[in-house]
Formats: sequence, C-alpha cells, structure tokens
Amino acid sequence: MTTDGSARVDSDRDGEPDDAEIARLFVELAGRQISYLAAGDPAALLAIVLVHGSGVSARYWINQLRDLREAARVVAIDLPGHGKSDPIHTASVEQYAEAVAKVLEVLGTGPVIVVGHSLGGAVAISLAARRPDRVIGLVLLSSCAKLPEVESVWGRFLPYFPGPLRKLLFFSMAQKLLFAPGVESRAVSLGMQELRSCRPETILNDLHAAKAMDLTQAATRVDAPTLIMCGSRDRLTPPELSRRLSDLIPRSRLHLVEGAGHMLLLEVPAHVSREILAFARSIAGPGTAPSSTVVLRRGRSLVRRLLRWVWRPRQRV
Repeated sequence: MTTDGSARVDSDRDGEPDDAEIARLFVELAGRQISYLAAGDPAALLAIVLVHGSGVSARYWINQLRDLREAARVVAIDLPGHGKSDPIHTASVEQYAEAVAKVLEVLGTGPVIVVGHSLGGAVAISLAARRPDRVIGLVLLSSCAKLPEVESVWGRFLPYFPGPLRKLLFFSMAQKLLFAPGVESRAVSLGMQELRSCRPETILNDLHAAKAMDLTQAATRVDAPTLIMCGSRDRLTPPELSRRLSDLIPRSRLHLVEGAGHMLLLEVPAHVSREILAFARSIAGPGTAPSSTVVLRRGRSLVRRLLRWVWRPRQRV
C-alpha cells in the first residue's frame, strides 16, 4: 500500500501476451490504474524492472520477460497512457519516473535493477537520481541525457499533410529511424504494431517529453553501476549520445552492439538478455560468480540456480 492507502493490486489474464507464465497485473494509484506484466518468482532475491520507450508498452519486453524469468522477478511497466495504463494530464520524464517509483513501493520489491529503453532509459536515470535507495543498478538501452536540437524539414511540413497521408508518412519514417537495415521482419512487425496501437495523444506527449528533457545534471548524480548499450547503426540516438551519457554517469561503461539499430531489445533480444544477466552478476561483488558463459534456455533452471547462488545472503563470520 502507498502512504495514502489508495493502492491495490489485482490481475487480468485477458489479452496479450499469450503466455501462461507472464501475468497482466494492475496497481491503482490515486484513482488511476497502472498496468504491468510480471514474470518469474515473486520471492526471487533479484528483481529487474523494465521501462519501455516512446509510443509503445510493456509488451515490447516480451523476449526479455521470457528470457529473464528463470533468473529473477521481472516486472515490465506500462507507463501512464501506454498499453493498459490510464493516462495523466501532462507527461514528463520526471512524472513517469515518479509513477515507476510508486509502483515499486506498492509491489514491495526493495532495491531493483532498472532496465530502460530510449525514453524509458531517461525515466530510469531520473528515478536513480531522485530515488537512489530504490536502484542498485541501471541498464540503459539506446538512451541519452538530452536530445540535440535538430530542425527537420519533415517535422515542419508533416502537420500540413492530410490525416491519412500524415499517418502513413509518420510510420514509414519511424520504421526507417528505429530499425537497422536487414532486421528480421518479425522484430519490425512487433515494433510497428506497438506504435500503431498506441494512442496518438500519448505519442505526442512522449515526443514533447523527450524534446523537453535535460538530464545532464541528474545523470551526474547517478551513483548506481550502469551499463549503457547502443547499436552502432542507431539513427535516433546515435552512439555519440551514448558516449556523452557514459561520460556523465560516474560508474558507467559503454557497450556498442555492432550492426544494431535503435530497437536493441527487438533486434538482438538474446544478446540484450545475456548482457542484463552478466551485469546483474557483476554488481553482486567480485568473486561471487563463475566466469562461465550463461546460455539462455527457456524452461531450464540453470540461470535461476546461478543467480540464487550469486545473490544468496553472505554468512557472518
């Protein structure tokens, strides 16, 4: 419960994703519902929170929910106005971060590793800077502290096109910006399906929030270990922005994924999941994890046993 006693958790098994081991749940905060997808053991020692980017929802993390559930309690949140979550009047990175913090309070997760993609990475930075007690580690995918000022010819003239043509051009440009050439059609299909199902006002709010954000100072206050991942062919938040972000966050390291675009979690999902697990082991402390490579196998308990061993309570001498 939150301090005002307005929170409750209930379940809804109707709808996506079609996976019996992934649950659709809701938290009610001050009369608004926040939806999230949950996988893994709720009593697991390790909790990983996934925060999606602009114009999509928690379903964007379907691969990571499946890959990580054997190792941790995994929660993918629908930010306000996205997926099945109720909208808010005005949206900003800080307001999204506060919503995530309140959900974590209700769920009683304790400190978590937060994984954010694109705008979700900015939300994760804001959360870690504002609520350091809630975050033990960050994984930032295709993220930045501040977007550069870029004047686009399309941006100036797109509002003057007729509605159907404007929509067609928007999604066509989005696909080219978001995905690297040669990406599997299934990944592109899932990404574009998410964008098309998002409320138009939510997409607009996200664009305004991204344009207005400046997390330069907040990033310098992040004290948690941080892994920054960026595709070498990311056209929306190119590697240079990730390098700047890495310079700002004191305990960060940068990992470039060769050949990938902006949508890392869809383009190279297994690679992203492996990096998240390796990062979780690295922040557990030196000498706590073996050096052997973890191979993700759905339905197998190898990763779960490994993480339980890594995160087991230390014996007192």
